[in-house]
Amino acid sequence: MNPHAPRHRIVLVDDHPVVLNGWQMMLDAHPQYEVCGRAGSEQEALAIIGREKPDLVITDLNLPGRGGIELIKDLAALHPGVKILVSSMHDEKLYAGRALHAGAKGYVSKNSTGAAMLEAIRKVLEGGVYVSTQLAAHLAEAFATRSPRGSSSPMEKLSDREFQVFALFGEGKTAKEIAAQLNLSPKTISVHRDHIKEKMGFATSAEMIRQAVRWVESQGGAGTGTKPR
Repeated sequence: MNPHAPRHRIVLVDDHPVVLNGWQMMLDAHPQYEVCGRAGSEQEALAIIGREKPDLVITDLNLPGRGGIELIKDLAALHPGVKILVSSMHDEKLYAGRALHAGAKGYVSKNSTGAAMLEAIRKVLEGGVYVSTQLAAHLAEAFATRSPRGSSSPMEKLSDREFQVFALFGEGKTAKEIAAQLNLSPKTISVHRDHIKEKMGFATSAEMIRQAVRWVESQGGAGTGTKPR
C-alpha cells in the first residue's frame, strides 16, 4: 500500500461495545482504514455520520429505536455517497435482501471470518456489492424460481416496518412498548398488526404473537430490537 494514499474513513454502529471493539481492533491493524466514529444507536449514528462524512458505515441491524433497516434508509436518503455494509447475526436469507433493498451494499454474517469481513469492506469501498457465496446462490435460485405473482413466503410479503413489528412482538413486547420504541402511535401498531395477520394468514392476534415468539426463538432470540444476539 502507498503510505501516502488517503485512508478510508469508517464509522462503526452497534449497540454492543464488545462488537465495536472487535471491529476497531481488526481495522486498526490495516493502515488503509481509519475509524472516525462509533455509535450505539440509529440517532447517534446519524449525528456522527453527518459530522464526519465517512466513506463507509458498518452497521448491525439490531439497534435501539427504529432499527438498522431504517438507519440504512435514512443514510441512503441523507448521505447517498456513504457506502453501507451490514454485519449481523440475523439469518441472511431473511434479512440481507431487505438490507440491500434499503440501500446497503453488502451483508456479512458476524460468524464470518476476519478475512471475509475485510473482503466485504474492500469490495464495498471499491463500488461493488458483497454477499456470501451461499447467499448469492440462494438469491439466484429464488429469482429463477419465483412465480410471476411474487414470493410464496408469507414472511417476504411483509413490508420492512411490518417485519420489524412482527419481530418485536416475538421478543415479547406489547403494542404500547413497540409504539414507544419506534416513535409511532399505538393505533399505527394496531394497523400493522392487522396487516401482518392478513398477509400471514393468522386468525387472531394471539396466534400471530405465538408464531412471532417461535420465529424469534428460531433466530436465536434476536429479532430487530435490542435482545442479545
